[in-house]
Amino acid sequence: MPMYIITHKWNPETELIDAMKEATKFFESVLVDGTKFPDGVEFLASYNFADGAYTVWKAPNKETLEKIMEDFPVFKKEAEIVEVSQSYPPTPDYVARAWKMAIAFAHK
Repeated sequence: MPMYIITHKWNPETELIDAMKEATKFFESVLVDGTKFPDGVEFLASYNFADGAYTVWKAPNKETLEKIMEDFPVFKKEAEIVEVSQSYPPTPDYVARAWKMAIAFAHK
């Protein structure tokens, strides 16, 4: 299953309270109400920084994550979704991607 990191950024002067409200709504729905995500979606972690947050997900595709964020406009507004692969410790997915890159370079 592909893994994604989403970078969420907001303006701390005008959107911080709205971001906090959205985060509260999200975590209450997931942790308290037990809201289910679409099949194959797993919320793994969240990390905060001064003007935003990083969230880590497993999902079948980027579009599924974009749909989840529709209810969270502050988090979606400046969101960047990037597919990632764990490189250390190496996973089978990472090794296969590295080999594919090597093969692609060898054919050039």
